[in-house]
Amino acid sequence: MNVKIPLSPPSSAGRRVGVLLLVALGWSVPHAQAQVDPAIRLFQANCSSATQPQKPQITFSASTGSNVGPNANPALDAQISVKDEMLNHFTGNVFWKLSTVMASGCTGNDQSMTCGPFTVLVPPDPEMDGSSPATSAGRVQISGTNVMGTGGAFSVEAAEAPDGDPICKWNYLLSVTASGGGWGDPHLTTVNGVDYDFQSAGEFTALREDRFEVQTRQTPVPTTYLPGANDYTGLRSCVSIYTAVAARIGKNRVTLQPDPSGEPSANHDMQLRVNGKLVTLPESGIDLPGDQPGILDGRIVRVGAAYQITDARGTQLVVTPAFWDSQKVWYLNVNVYQTAATAGVMGRLAEDSWLPALPDGTSLGSMPESLNERYQQLYEKFADAWRVTDATSLFDYAPGTNTATFTLDEWPRLLWDLESSCALAGQTSVMPATPEVAAEACKGVTDAAKRANCVFDVTVTGHTGFGQSYEAMQNIKPHGTGWQPALGGAGQPTPTPTPTPPPTTRPWPWWWWILILILVLIVIIVLSARKKKTA
Repeated sequence: MNVKIPLSPPSSAGRRVGVLLLVALGWSVPHAQAQVDPAIRLFQANCSSATQPQKPQITFSASTGSNVGPNANPALDAQISVKDEMLNHFTGNVFWKLSTVMASGCTGNDQSMTCGPFTVLVPPDPEMDGSSPATSAGRVQISGTNVMGTGGAFSVEAAEAPDGDPICKWNYLLSVTASGGGWGDPHLTTVNGVDYDFQSAGEFTALREDRFEVQTRQTPVPTTYLPGANDYTGLRSCVSIYTAVAARIGKNRVTLQPDPSGEPSANHDMQLRVNGKLVTLPESGIDLPGDQPGILDGRIVRVGAAYQITDARGTQLVVTPAFWDSQKVWYLNVNVYQTAATAGVMGRLAEDSWLPALPDGTSLGSMPESLNERYQQLYEKFADAWRVTDATSLFDYAPGTNTATFTLDEWPRLLWDLESSCALAGQTSVMPATPEVAAEACKGVTDAAKRANCVFDVTVTGHTGFGQSYEAMQNIKPHGTGWQPALGGAGQPTPTPTPTPPPTTRPWPWWWWILILILVLIVIIVLSARKKKTA
């Protein structure tokens, strides 16, 4: 709630009272989506996975190298409890049983299971130990030290002891995840944290795994300025920008791109399509249906300027568009959070390699000494290996166009000397900005590495709008590690209704009296001020 209190004249005492009143009443602030509660609701009449708050399973995400368990930070203290109809921890005893999901990556028995780097243990038999989910000792414990690799899926069955009725069986997924992305004149961060520039022109696979894939379209930018060398690759080259993105979310294909048949305009937003159909994104978002009724593959929402696509496993694809008026082009920042994907130009570096693995998993080896060899490996062999084809493309195209329409094999040009050029025939090259202008445009970017990227982009292109696009990107708050939020529309379990007690007269809360006292003080101050004014 936003509250405005006009005080005239605004005396110091009046200002202090106004501040107190604002604090007392409070006001709304943006907040991150809450993590899902993984506790099994044992009271449900039809106790099954259909009652889960996130389907087809509840996901727990841990970052590579983190520690999971009772001694970890609160977000990674992974326990599965049981709750009653009032959503309090169940105080009775519970029979627990684990089971695997086919081809899930978990192995073990009904009491102990290993899912990649994670260990899952059920509490002791309640008839032997007497423990209940009301205490930590009576809950399913998930632990792992320096987690690496992949996780797995499993089921937990809970039954009230001693009768064994009702019985609930819920499904869970343990996942080792990381984040990657690309922004500006594409500065990429791989999922294992390596930063490098990738300036090719065309359409590429950014990240890919089972039932999730991100593809990006990169468009060359003609410049009069010849950029300096990238810190990681050591290569000086011309630049490009992201201008469209496509994704596979489960069985759904989603694209965000300019009108394929029209000229981009600031008055016309980027076009969102789901499975080839143009859609208008309502404030409530769009559900992406799964293979079974009531099961979601993902969800699309708008968060400020950004489009956020979340899949059923908690992976977030966040696309932040901005319009470059002088060039009449939309450009994008693309970030992927909580992903287990490791393949693509944002993927994991192959063993002993200076670049991510090729699609077949092979390595390009250590970085060559020769700049020419580096260029050939990065912008010829590596780039061509990850280019999409007509058969693999997820984009939507205007009639008579395809992925080849957006491919420029010669880009980026390697800049050897001052005679090199980043000009393109038929296009006007953009003029650079001074370092002072670039620094001013990017001063709001808080991360030092991204601020340096922003300064580079503004300097090379002269477009100060990169500063705003970086700031919009940094305002996005990913879900992070731990139990992932439920997808909207996935069906939160609801408590069993309880009878409404007859109305009773209850004393006023203590804070009402404080509020009344504050209002009385305001009236006294205003009346006193008016009295002095008329005297």
